[in-house]
Amino acid sequence: MQVSKEFHSKVLYLSDSIKIGILNFNNNVTNIIARHFNQVQQIKELTNALADKEKLQYSYDALKIEHNALLQALEVKPSVMQIAFTRMISYVEINNYTKVWLEKNKTLKQREKAIFGLISENQVAGIAIMQSGRLLGYLNGDEKCSYSVMVGDKNIPGVAKYDLNKGFVVDYIPLYPKVAIGERVYTSGFDEIFYPGVFVGVVESVEEQQGYQIARVKPSIQKVAGFYWLVDIDSQKAELILEENMESKTQEAKIFNFNSQD
Repeated sequence: MQVSKEFHSKVLYLSDSIKIGILNFNNNVTNIIARHFNQVQQIKELTNALADKEKLQYSYDALKIEHNALLQALEVKPSVMQIAFTRMISYVEINNYTKVWLEKNKTLKQREKAIFGLISENQVAGIAIMQSGRLLGYLNGDEKCSYSVMVGDKNIPGVAKYDLNKGFVVDYIPLYPKVAIGERVYTSGFDEIFYPGVFVGVVESVEEQQGYQIARVKPSIQKVAGFYWLVDIDSQKAELILEENMESKTQEAKIFNFNSQD
């Protein structure tokens, strides 16, 4: 009887081992098949994405040629935009969450008078400047943070800034057309701090004040991020200067290009 029990135990152990082996084998086969189909699906998705990218690249190349031709006709040098990665090091002051020290990126030109745009998740976070060789960030909600924007589908111009009484607002909006609650605010790029079309926030209220509108805006980013994209538009601004030709006594309009940051 004792031998039978031992034999029975060994049979059960062997049976369990076989079952476990079969289960493991089935799981491995299932995983291999799933991985194969996932790879097939990924290859299909990547192929489609590559095709879409090629279409966008062709459209971009065509627009770039037209853009450069237009700039050449106007005798204006193109703006050079550079985007670099930066991270927050610390707050500048205790209990002030709108002013931060940022890691200085070595790839950027270190221009003391430059104003950089700060972006997080394709949304405006604030601006940054060089101060005594260090990169200082003013986030949305700081009095020194301001930049040009457009409101709504009609692209109504204004300036995003912080107001002590109203909070984050878009100021100096023309009286017409009227701004509506719920309209979205984007950067305009006119001040060459940001490129156009970066999301800023949504209009919560509007009032008229001294010949213009002022809109209170809920910013899309309301907390400090650990990392930011730093936008550097090293523009070659063009000024139209009216010169008098002393020899012919006529006036000619000429475009002079210079780097405003230098």
